[in-house]
Amino acid sequence: MSAHRAAQAVKAQLFHTWPLFFSRHGNLTTVQRRTIPPLLAGRDALVVATTAAGKTEAVVAPLVERLWVQLTAPTATLTLLYICPTRALVRNLYDRLRDHLTDSGIALAMKTGDVAALKGTPCVLITTPESADSLLTRNPRLFIPLQAVIIDEVHLFDNTPRGDHLRCLLPRIERIRHYATPDCVNLQRVLLSATVPDPAGVAQRYLNNGVVIEVPGQRAIVADIAPLYDLDELVDRLADRAARKTLLFCNTRDEVERTAAYLRQNMQHEAQVFVHYGNLDARLRYEVETEFAAASVAVCVTTSTLELGIDIGSVEDVVLLGAPPTLTSFLQRIGRGSRRSAETSVLCLPKSSAEWARFSGLLALANTPPQSDSADAASYAFRPSILVQQIFSLIKQSPTGSVRYADVRRLAPTSVSSDAIRTILAELVFTDYLQSGRIGDWKPAARLQELIDRHEIYSNIGADVLALAAVDAYTNRTIAYTDRKPDVGTLVLFGGKTQRVVWHDGNRFGLASAEGQAPQEVLRYRTTYAAIPFAVTQAVARELLFKPGQMATLRTESGMWLFHFCGTIWGELLAALLGTHAAEYTNEFCLYLHEPLALLPAWNALAAEQAARKLAWLLAERLQMGRFHALLPRGVAVTAALAQIGWEDFGRFYTTASLITGVPLSDQLYALLR
Repeated sequence: MSAHRAAQAVKAQLFHTWPLFFSRHGNLTTVQRRTIPPLLAGRDALVVATTAAGKTEAVVAPLVERLWVQLTAPTATLTLLYICPTRALVRNLYDRLRDHLTDSGIALAMKTGDVAALKGTPCVLITTPESADSLLTRNPRLFIPLQAVIIDEVHLFDNTPRGDHLRCLLPRIERIRHYATPDCVNLQRVLLSATVPDPAGVAQRYLNNGVVIEVPGQRAIVADIAPLYDLDELVDRLADRAARKTLLFCNTRDEVERTAAYLRQNMQHEAQVFVHYGNLDARLRYEVETEFAAASVAVCVTTSTLELGIDIGSVEDVVLLGAPPTLTSFLQRIGRGSRRSAETSVLCLPKSSAEWARFSGLLALANTPPQSDSADAASYAFRPSILVQQIFSLIKQSPTGSVRYADVRRLAPTSVSSDAIRTILAELVFTDYLQSGRIGDWKPAARLQELIDRHEIYSNIGADVLALAAVDAYTNRTIAYTDRKPDVGTLVLFGGKTQRVVWHDGNRFGLASAEGQAPQEVLRYRTTYAAIPFAVTQAVARELLFKPGQMATLRTESGMWLFHFCGTIWGELLAALLGTHAAEYTNEFCLYLHEPLALLPAWNALAAEQAARKLAWLLAERLQMGRFHALLPRGVAVTAALAQIGWEDFGRFYTTASLITGVPLSDQLYALLR
């Protein structure tokens, strides 16, 4: 069937929603032609297509069409749930769908931490996993009539604590529905993404016998890489490129503020300069997005918060100040610009030779078709710390204020043993988060009640639940997590303002404005640097013409450099295994040996497991184990982290690795140290 006839056949099935979603365009994109029929038939689906391909309309229109009667009934209730990864994307999507649904009579709402409580009962609700969890605890009956759920940008969730969180929320919603209506059919589940390295695995984790719809169409990448010695170089580069609208990505909030302040003072042409990151007040973020979209000439300096498809108008140019850690983040960032062009243009500004190499590796990976079965593909393992959070959430949801073992067992994947669940419950009793209630019940103890009172039980992202937290002294709202707790009375510079520490309460301390007074010290956000994946460093090795498994050695007067290209986590593990040679971990590319090696020591699985176990606790944050990881029994926590380290996969790599000497690339290799 021709594309035109296929589009006409699809159009005929969209009696109610064609005028709402597609009439202004008059045609359908490829992803829409392929996605709409299976969704109209009630199938689960994973839809993978490039940014700006029309994925949102491809899934919302057929679901609204299929559920039209329920959505437009006089007594309509929540029927369609749309889950997004960020609050900004929730608001942006709300604005888009509101335009589509204005004349339909379908009640649309959004709910995030930035939005007040729901008013009435929406038919379509857009939210985040954390707000969905909060709604489940407060009003579980809201979800009884739910018929379908959409998870947007699923690649940002999968294989992270938030993805595991979603894997628990979905069966909780299903149980509520089936408890109220035992013969109801399962939720229709739809996933959206621009890129998924393992489509089959993602579909298996989140869908019920779903179909995978992949539509190729990545734009060619035109990248310039230029060294960044100082911010004067950045000013010159922006002037040379002469773009009217530039999105400039940094890797930290502090860097965003410093860069924006410098640009405001030193730009060579008139341009508005905006800043955007997650810790900004919601109202300020919205103002930045709106004003940047409307500006004629502007630069928006941002962290990863604008990686996603938030509507900020037409962006002509993307600049990356420093290399992002992962291929996903790299593709998301560069995909924000030049959307009307057949090419994706990006300026990459490495701050070191090692970052230059990472940019080269990322570009090589971006131009290579993904291979889900390759050795570079990330392994997946459920994080049991999410069960701690879910136990707390279930208690808040329960009419009896308690939880039973069976409640937790129903949520946990089969990979989590029953013994592990019972051990987790026992540990939470021992640490005063739970206490025994009736036989077989657990209720909140003192420490959990504090978390409930502070509304800190709904999220698996952010700093460790035991981390030091700076809070507003009067509203008790958490501002940020820090590395230290100053004494009461200390004047600190924090978030660009002088504030006074006015109280301590355990691992929390209150800050109040002390405007006009000189700070005594600078208080910094707690920063955890992302681990550089094995796939990225292996791509760098390939760019240097090394064969798979080759490690280069360079002798020095007192030892030897070993360029392993193993990435952050496996680099740490290799250093631990070579400890008898006084190995010092240097970076994701190499380590230093005080005692030179001619060959790698023979693989010892027991020694490797012991080394990995020691690292498992230390690397929990870099492994993204979830903010409740510290509340797990140590044995369960270490076993879970071991699964993320993948020491057995490392063993297979190690046993085939070879050391080569006398390489002609010593200058390029030494550059990786800088």
